[in-house]
Amino acid sequence: MNKKTAPSRLKGKCRKLFPALLALCLVVVQQRQDSRAADASPSWQQEWQRVVAAAEKEGQVTVYAPPGKQYQDAIATFQEKYPRIYLNYVPGSGTNNSQKLLSERRADKYLADAFVGGSGTLTLVLLKSNILDPIPPVLILPENKDGGLWFSKKHTYADAGNQRVFMFQGDVSADIGAYNTKLVDAREIKSYWDVLNPKWKGKMAAFDPKERGHIQRMRAIYYNPALGGEFVRRVFSEMDVTVARDQRQLLDWVAIGKAHICLFATATDVDDAQKKGLPVGMLVGKPEEGYMSGGFGHLGLINKAPHPNAAAVFVNWLLSKEGQLQWQKKSDNNSLRTDIPKEMLSDQRSIPKEGNKYLNASLPEYEDVQPLFKIVEEALKTVKK
Repeated sequence: MNKKTAPSRLKGKCRKLFPALLALCLVVVQQRQDSRAADASPSWQQEWQRVVAAAEKEGQVTVYAPPGKQYQDAIATFQEKYPRIYLNYVPGSGTNNSQKLLSERRADKYLADAFVGGSGTLTLVLLKSNILDPIPPVLILPENKDGGLWFSKKHTYADAGNQRVFMFQGDVSADIGAYNTKLVDAREIKSYWDVLNPKWKGKMAAFDPKERGHIQRMRAIYYNPALGGEFVRRVFSEMDVTVARDQRQLLDWVAIGKAHICLFATATDVDDAQKKGLPVGMLVGKPEEGYMSGGFGHLGLINKAPHPNAAAVFVNWLLSKEGQLQWQKKSDNNSLRTDIPKEMLSDQRSIPKEGNKYLNASLPEYEDVQPLFKIVEEALKTVKK
């Protein structure tokens, strides 16, 4: 071999090997960096797996939620997703479930993990009783942390601190109430104010405005400049309205003609009555008399929960795309998540439109209902009811 050409040949081989060696070094460095990052900050997948495993070890989650079958069916799908976490569904009205929970707390019993219901119950009863934990700290799934997937590109909370009462449902409504389709010509009532026609005096019933079950509707009426306290006062002082607290009984009265109109009835109850073949329909007012309501679509995380990890799994599931799709499909109420299809909703008018302004009756600025209650009480006293 020519001694003069040996070094040049060696240099040539080194040049060929250098890129491969450099690439190998970069891979090793990257792997070490990734390993250090993983050690320093576990990924959300690792955290989620840890919480789910802990939840399965707890074995149960207890959720206090609405009594309607549609809501039970929606939430029951959690059990299908997580068969190792037993879903203990406690059905009841907001009033009954909140009082049950408060009674348990007074007896030092901690049984509930999460609460689904109306904003009135959650903000005026549970929040003020210091029973709710903040929700953001338990949101683990990236899709749940992303407010851009929700209406108005943000998470909506019904509490002033934007932490404890998550509003995941939002339906636009100008519904006045139910009517007997054989006794009332719906064309005569196109506004809330039309029910003040003397011909309807003594022929109307209403759900008790002081009960939490319809508090959002009453908030919306009271704070709406198109209606306000004057409408509430005149209805209950002038129209000889029969007040009751059993929604099904009220609709039965309408169906048999005992009451021609039932103010503040819900669309869900009216739909159920129609499916049974009862002569019941829904009266709808003017758009400016409407509002957006969260209905029973509010979520609270109970503090001192017996199954905290299972509660976290439930919260993440309910607010996920999958959970909200089940809620919307089975309850027929609009989820405020905008990344799920809306064609399934029977009432397309209930879907809020981006850019439109709605009086959101769940928001804390409409929380004070004491002036409303005072008006109702004074009006009923004048007619001795």
